[in-house]
Amino acid sequence: MPQVSVCLRRLFISFNIFFVIVGGLVIIVSLALLSPSLDDQHGGKEFEVQTTSHIVLYIGGSVTMLIAILGAYGAYKENLMALTAFLVCMVVGTLLMLRAGVPAAVARPKLETLMEERWRSFLPLDQTSDDIKNQAEALQTSLHCCGLFSYEDWEQNIPDSCLCSQEEEMEGRCEAVAYRNFLLNLFWQKKSVFRQSCFLLIMDSVKTKANITLGVVFTLFALALLGFLLSSLTIYQMFNTPPAYQQLYNLPE
Repeated sequence: MPQVSVCLRRLFISFNIFFVIVGGLVIIVSLALLSPSLDDQHGGKEFEVQTTSHIVLYIGGSVTMLIAILGAYGAYKENLMALTAFLVCMVVGTLLMLRAGVPAAVARPKLETLMEERWRSFLPLDQTSDDIKNQAEALQTSLHCCGLFSYEDWEQNIPDSCLCSQEEEMEGRCEAVAYRNFLLNLFWQKKSVFRQSCFLLIMDSVKTKANITLGVVFTLFALALLGFLLSSLTIYQMFNTPPAYQQLYNLPE
């Protein structure tokens, strides 16, 4: 029967237990990212790619747990077939993480610029489609913000979703803006609207999710690489360590 160093076997089993835990955490993170949020509901097509990446993370976490269990079994039983399958999975996983992580890391600095260009294409909001208007107003109501970049995005037709309550005014979250009465077009009136723009709030959320996704991808890459090294060393020992009875003949007299 092939012989593997006890220390190496224990290390490999411990690694796979840790790998199972990481896979579970990836599933939890992906479920949290997939939970309905304002940017997913109102962000438009630019968020579809992110949602897809979160689904991929969920699948990746599930597969990671299964592969880790396979590796732990192979190390415990010194099963060559299970270890070989684990090794192949590590090679494929390493390549997939590189394929996903490198383009995402390169595109990460451009994320804010791309989103800003996309959102500015909706301006002015009072002249855009009803669907965009409804999404913008829902966003303003939920986040207590006004306009994608400022209240001026609505020009003279500031909606009620931008208006502050008296309590919010006292908290200093609002500003008074003047606008013309659209019926008379003669008199200037004032409204107290939210000082905060919606874009900055959404951008913070998007950046956080992008950073978490990149962190998970490169963590899985590092673990896949380590798993490849450990499984390769284990298989090497299985092929190159002589059986116990043969070792008896090599004892010094």
